[in-house]
Amino acid sequence: MGDSQRILAVALDSETLERIGPVLRRSSLSVHTAAQAQDAAVLAAGERFHLVICRYPLPDLKLREFVTAIRTTESASKDASLLLLTIPEMMTEARGGVESGAFLVFSGQENPGTIGRGAAHLLQVAPRFSPRTTARVRVRFDGDENFLGWVVNLSVTGMLVTNCPMMPVGRRCSFDFSLPNGETVRGTGVVARHAAPRREKVTGFAIRFTALEESCRESLENWCRSDAHE
Repeated sequence: MGDSQRILAVALDSETLERIGPVLRRSSLSVHTAAQAQDAAVLAAGERFHLVICRYPLPDLKLREFVTAIRTTESASKDASLLLLTIPEMMTEARGGVESGAFLVFSGQENPGTIGRGAAHLLQVAPRFSPRTTARVRVRFDGDENFLGWVVNLSVTGMLVTNCPMMPVGRRCSFDFSLPNGETVRGTGVVARHAAPRREKVTGFAIRFTALEESCRESLENWCRSDAHE
């Protein structure tokens, strides 16, 4: 997992921290804690964390508000994965409260080893993107002709493309597509991962944005922000 994996634990009671603490005490991990989600959001915006572990429900913010705060393009932790600890009766509600980024939900009653393996998995996978729109996209890879596909998942940091020839992870590209409001988004990106059909119900690949035209970035941010609050 590398030498600089940073974890932020949010609103976890002492009993929970005691239970899962041993699986996080590795030399390759740096664990920080915050009692309130508001404080955690400010911390995550200014410092990069790779994984955020928090209780559900949060004591002072709605989960969607918290996720939106740490996923803004200005946030240092915008690509962080999320692991939720809740109670069995709230598992479905917790899953429904997260719409962007890689995440897992546990009931809090699993053994620490299971939670630890989930945390390790999230520290290794590329970010997943939230389903927001379906748009026709033109993708151009170096040395290849233009390909047309469909954007089925979209966020300010990347998109999931389907109905397009599969490309290897690490392949760089340029792209353009239109938002539902008619504004065009153009930029460059890199293939970050292949889709998981069982989980995402599609075959394709995720493109992580590496650069967007300035006006396009603003349009995408505004649209995603408004869509997240519908």
